[in-house]
Amino acid sequence: MNNIKKVLILTTAFAFATILLLQPAHAEWPDNKPITAVIQYKAGGGTDTMTRAYSAEMESPIGTTINAVNRPGALGALAMDFVWQKPSDGHWWLGGSNFGKQLRVMGHTKLSPWKDWQYFKAGNSIQGFAVRTDSPFKTLGDFIEAARKSPGKYKVSNSGVGGLWAEGISMLANAAKIDIKQVPYKGGAPAALALMQGEVDVAGSGLHETIEFIRSGKMRNLAIFAKDPITLKNRTVLQPIGKYVPALAAAAPFGGYYTLAVKRDTPVPIIEKIAAAFKEACNSPKFEGLLNKKFFLKDVLVGEAADKAAARAESTTAWLLWDLKVEGAKVNPADVGIPRPEDFDKWWPPEGYKPRIK
Repeated sequence: MNNIKKVLILTTAFAFATILLLQPAHAEWPDNKPITAVIQYKAGGGTDTMTRAYSAEMESPIGTTINAVNRPGALGALAMDFVWQKPSDGHWWLGGSNFGKQLRVMGHTKLSPWKDWQYFKAGNSIQGFAVRTDSPFKTLGDFIEAARKSPGKYKVSNSGVGGLWAEGISMLANAAKIDIKQVPYKGGAPAALALMQGEVDVAGSGLHETIEFIRSGKMRNLAIFAKDPITLKNRTVLQPIGKYVPALAAAAPFGGYYTLAVKRDTPVPIIEKIAAAFKEACNSPKFEGLLNKKFFLKDVLVGEAADKAAARAESTTAWLLWDLKVEGAKVNPADVGIPRPEDFDKWWPPEGYKPRIK
């Protein structure tokens, strides 16, 4: 009887082991689960376009579906807070722009772009200033002259109070010594559409958000926030801002930084896998084709390089908004440990800083 029991036990154990061997091994992250990239702005703008583009290219190397969804509001703070509430498991991404560089000084978040998030940077955009083709303004110089003669009369659309395009418009107004009214919209694409609908006199959004209107003859570009002119295929020349406001030549190029972020306490192996897939996506022919079409500039950063870029961007923007007393700037950068731009190189790396990945 004992021998029979032993045989049964051995037979059962062998069968169980065989079943385990035949079953597929437990998959590593992402465990066949979909990923959600939460986009900080509305559909159609640069942030939306770039997030969807690199997400699509990352699906194959990551090995799962990446769903991109828009959650605009509060200069991207709504999307940031939404992702922050999710687990640090690599399945929730923040598809955004500009490292959230303006959010602390605007009082929208207490999260630091380099302490609390792990950012990855894909590239840059260029700000442009455009009018409808029936506008009397032929150049940015024309607009500046008119604005000086009629302070407070002209309206310029931006992507939100304290946002990137508002920052560039403030730089223009300050350097050119003009008084203009900024009209906020929830993203650069709505800001461009506002011009077409006659709600503003000038669109102050990204070149990528107005270029199709310019190519189709519905808009005329006044200037681009770049160092050099850009010539389109139809021989239209987009003039650099320094031609009309020499003081801004040193600040060019000015535009958005397109980024991906996950919570910084996400496990290192997951961050490393995301970083590898991100670099592969940004170097793909399809992604580079989009960059060329939209006049984006590729600038891929991961690890400490991305951390440093995020910290520097916040330093520059936070102090600019605070010093210019821009509407909505509520938090003194010094009170939250943000160094002045002129002190940044001495400050970085800050005490206690450790990169998550190379």
